[in-house]
This record gives sequence, structure tokens and C-alpha cells, in this order.
Amino acid sequence: MKFIETLKGLSLTRQLALAGAVLGVVLAMTMLVRGTVKEPMALLYSGLEPVNAGEVIEELDKRGINYEIKGESIFIPRGDRDEVRFALAKDGLPQQSVKGYELLDDVNGFSVTSEMYNAKYWQAKEGELTRTILAIPGVQSARVHIGASLQSGFTRSGPPQTASVSVSAAHDLTPQQAQAIQYMVALAVSGLAAEDVAVIDPAKGMIAGPDVEKAQQPTVVAEDKAGQIESKIMRLLEARVGPGNARVSVSVDVTRQRQRVSEVTYDPESRVVRNRSINDSSETSNGSNASVSVASNLPAGEGQGGGSSSTIRNSSESVSYEVNERRTETEMLPGEIEKVSVAVLLNQGALDIDPASANAGTISQGIINDFEALILSGAGLDTERGDKLTVELMPFQEVPAPEMVEAPGMVETLIERHLWSAVQAGLLGLVVVALGFGVIRPLLTQKAGATSTELVPTQSIDGEIVSGDEGTDPFDFLKDYTRERQDETAALLQSWLDEDRKVAVNE
Repeated sequence: MKFIETLKGLSLTRQLALAGAVLGVVLAMTMLVRGTVKEPMALLYSGLEPVNAGEVIEELDKRGINYEIKGESIFIPRGDRDEVRFALAKDGLPQQSVKGYELLDDVNGFSVTSEMYNAKYWQAKEGELTRTILAIPGVQSARVHIGASLQSGFTRSGPPQTASVSVSAAHDLTPQQAQAIQYMVALAVSGLAAEDVAVIDPAKGMIAGPDVEKAQQPTVVAEDKAGQIESKIMRLLEARVGPGNARVSVSVDVTRQRQRVSEVTYDPESRVVRNRSINDSSETSNGSNASVSVASNLPAGEGQGGGSSSTIRNSSESVSYEVNERRTETEMLPGEIEKVSVAVLLNQGALDIDPASANAGTISQGIINDFEALILSGAGLDTERGDKLTVELMPFQEVPAPEMVEAPGMVETLIERHLWSAVQAGLLGLVVVALGFGVIRPLLTQKAGATSTELVPTQSIDGEIVSGDEGTDPFDFLKDYTRERQDETAALLQSWLDEDRKVAVNE
């Protein structure tokens, strides 16, 4: 009651100031409490399509769940995240932006032609393949296009099936991943060969496809072979010089052209009789003598006399030989190793060689020769093919080891995570204390009708000096005083009456 009477005794200006101060304290306390008990936000979904994100936000509004949108991400209180995810998944949210075989659910067999059904079927097939590719780690977006040829049932042969896949990934796809996408699409489409599937990155161009594998094969072979040789050499060297004291660089040159060579070789020393034939012939002639004269050339019956006959025999032999023949056909494919170059740098400080000694050079050369022999045999280098090996001993630059930092403890972790919140709470607490003790308390402790002006004595009652404001009516002040101190006023009046009675008796 005294508090209410004090409020009533204040002027309107002070009442308004007190109300403002109380309101400020309440707001400060509210901010302090909210900042202290506010639950941290956690990621709900990120990277959704605008349509799907809008559906999720609409559902959150219906459920009355507080959320924040930062860019393409939706955040909700951490304690509600798992429950909200399960609830949205139960309602089918967020919906898949790519549709697959569910497209065929709305197909009506009575109103759809075969061409329309085929188009829906291939669209559903592309959607299912796109979903599978999106499940690959690192793939951000994907589209599948199948070049399905629409031909009639009377056609026995047609163009080959083709397909293309557009993939955007957070990191470069490896050749193995691109090849896996090719085979996945090829096995899902009847009559489609894996080499007829093109895998395309919109930012980097063709990754895999027709003629791409042949062009990339030499590079892949060179990189794989260089990696294998480097790992072999490093294992050998680190066993002697220790980890971090050897550097190996391997360069492999491979052929990038396809070449076919045919060669035929005959061996004359290895002849064999294949066929032998003998031909005998005889010829008989009649005449007078065996000499040749003019009469022998005259017509029959002229100049002929008594004659004689002669027989001529001819004999011939034919022999056929078979010679050994060797036919060699060699095909050189892209990726054949032409030359290998190896450079090895060893840390001289790890080999216990004193540079100031007189025979330091001889010792170093002997160590280099030993390492060269070890690397040549261990890495399988062929000097006749043109392989090169270089081994050098040099001191390595000492790299300062990183300082070991002790893992922060629980107290340090709490300070790191909640320091700013504690600072905010402290500042708000200081504001509340300042408002409470600096504004509200002075207003409540001052008496009704008192102002900040200098007080002056205005009346004296029974030896007590009663103070009042300068310019205050003494009668009004006396009324207020008697109303507030009724017992003291009654006692004062009684003492006045007693004094008057004594004076009357004495007179």
C-alpha cells in the first residue's frame, strides 16, 4: 500500500519516467533471458530446388516450427531437427526433383498411343538413371539423355543405340567413375554399348565416350606406370635413408599411335623337295642316208632313192622345292612404354658423409653407384631401351617442425563456444542494474511532491524544523503533514491545549 501511495504522490513526469525505466528493465531482462536460453540452430536441408524448398517451408509454418533461411539452407532448432526430418519424410518431403518409373502410374492404356507410351517409358528410364548417378558421392547434378530410335516393328535393323550423360561434380570425376557411369547406362538400355555412352562435364568437356578412351589411354598408362615405379623406388630408398630424406620423380614416355607391321621371311637353307617329274620322248625318221642334202628337201618322189630310218630320244626331269616361309604381323598399340626417366635426390645429411674429409667425393660417388645399381634392378629400368637414371646427393633444407599444440580442455572449449554469449549476458546485466539502481530506486525513494530543487525550512512544529520546497504554500504543507502524521499531530495539539489551560489557571 505504501508503494502505491508513493506512486500516487509522484508527479506525472516522474510517473512517466518510472514507467519508461521499468519497461526498459523488462525488455533488457527479456533479451537477456532469450539470449541465454536460445537453442542453437542446426541445418535441416540445403541445396534444394526452389519448388521443393517452398514446400518444406510451408510445412514448417503449418507445424509452427521456428526456422531460419540462410542462402540455400534451412535451419531449425537443433533439438527438433531429427524429429522434423522423420515427420517430413513420412509426408514425402522433400520431394524428388527427378521422377522415374512413377511417371508410368498415370498412363492410361485406353487413351495413350504406342508412341506416347514409348516416350513416357524412355523419360522414366532417364529419370531412374539420373537418380542412381546423383547417389554417387560428390555428384551435384546430372541429366541422362537416351537416343532411342523410334522405328516400326517391321524394321529388322536400325541405327545403334546412343546415350549421353551430363554430370556436374564437386570434384573431378576419375576415369574409373566415368567408366562406371558408362556401363551403368549401357546395361540399363538393351542394345547399347558402353563405348557409345558419352559422359560430359559442362565445365571441363568430354570425360568419357567414343574415341575419348583411346585418346586418354596413353596418358593413364603413363601416370599409372610412373606411380608404380616411384612407389617401388621410395620403398627401397626409405629403408636406407629414412622417411622424408628422399625425393623421386619419374617420367614415362609412351607411344600414342597405333601401328601394324607385317613381315615375311624365307629360309633358303631349309628347302624340301615338293615335286619331282621325269619326261621321256622319242622321234623316228626314214631316209636313204642319214646325211642332209638338197634331195632331202625335194617333194616326195623326186630325188629319192633307197633310204634308211633313224630314232631320236629326249629325256627331261623337273624338280620343285618348298622353302620355309615365316609371316609375322606386329601391332603396336597406344600406351607402349618408349622410355623411362628417373631422377632421385637424397639427403646428404642422412648418409653420415663428412664434407670436410679428404675422400668425401670418393665416398659420395661410391654411394651413388650403389644406389644406381639398386634402383636399376629394383625399378626394372632398361638402359638399352633408352631409360635414364640420375642420382644426386644434396643437403635438404631443414623445415621447422610444427609446434605440438595441446588439445583444448573442457573449460577452454566452453569458453570458446560460449564466451560471446556470456559477454552479451554480462552487458545486459549491467544495463539492468544501472536502470534499476540509477533510475527506479531514486524515483521510489523520493517523497511525494519532492523535487530536485534545494529544500528550505518553512515551518517549525514543537522544536522540529519542517522543510518544504521553495515556493510551497505552508498551509498545504501543514495539511499534508497532519494527514501523514496523525498521531504526532494529535499529541502536538494536546500539548498546546495543556499549555493554554495552565496559562488560564495561573491567571
